[in-house]
Amino acid sequence: MKRSIQALSAAGVALAIGLGTAVAAPAELKTYPSTAVEGLPYSGAVRAGDVVYVGGVLGTAEGGQDLVPGGITPEARQAFGHVKNMLEAAGTSLDRTFKCIVLLSDIDDFPEMNAVFTEFFPESPPTRSTIIVPEIPKNAAIEVDCNALAGD
Repeated sequence: MKRSIQALSAAGVALAIGLGTAVAAPAELKTYPSTAVEGLPYSGAVRAGDVVYVGGVLGTAEGGQDLVPGGITPEARQAFGHVKNMLEAAGTSLDRTFKCIVLLSDIDDFPEMNAVFTEFFPESPPTRSTIIVPEIPKNAAIEVDCNALAGD
């Protein structure tokens, strides 16, 4: 009996060592330009394997670099609209989004941001972190990052 246990232990260790040395194939990266603002020094979206990452999205006017007027609600709608467009350009959609990070420059904007978030994710919303920061580029009220499963 003792030899059987030792043999099973040795087999388990060998299997664990073998699994530990397996090398995963590197994920293929594909970049997509921002659909919100042209000429940015970074990608609007990146697909890495089965995940699409969209980051650094502000509520800028279509095709421009200026923020939409009106504060948090119009900026949030525009930012999440840009996220939607970039996800679609990368072959996926909002309904495949599993994580968002929202930066707000004012905690008092939280309820309005939540209302807009619900407009874009009415069912099965992704998990979300909201972080209050002292300042966002362009003196924006909101900046959004979202991650989604890639389309099939």
